[in-house]
Amino acid sequence: MMALPPARMCPDGPGTVFTLDLGPELPVWQGHFPGDPVLPGVVQVDWAIRLGTAAFGPLGRFAGLDQVKFLAPIRPGGELELRLALDPARSRLDFQYWRGAVRHGSGQVRFQPAP
Repeated sequence: MMALPPARMCPDGPGTVFTLDLGPELPVWQGHFPGDPVLPGVVQVDWAIRLGTAAFGPLGRFAGLDQVKFLAPIRPGGELELRLALDPARSRLDFQYWRGAVRHGSGQVRFQPAP
């Protein structure tokens, strides 16, 4: 499990926005790719789930991913915005990664409700 970057949470209506500090010292940049680091997609999904749990409480058991798109590489430095919205009726967490006006990635994580 990769360490989370420093993050600030701000509730935003029915959702939550995290501002992530993507300093070059984060271990996530090591090895992916040497000389041209990029935030791996699997880490983007992991951070969305873990920060979604921090914002909304237990989400249930992972059941799958839908409509996941990695649109632009996320590189070290600066801040990145993670927008999360929970749809409890569908047991679904929606996520979007933004830097300024550029959407870097998005998707939906499905969960089975906890028994």
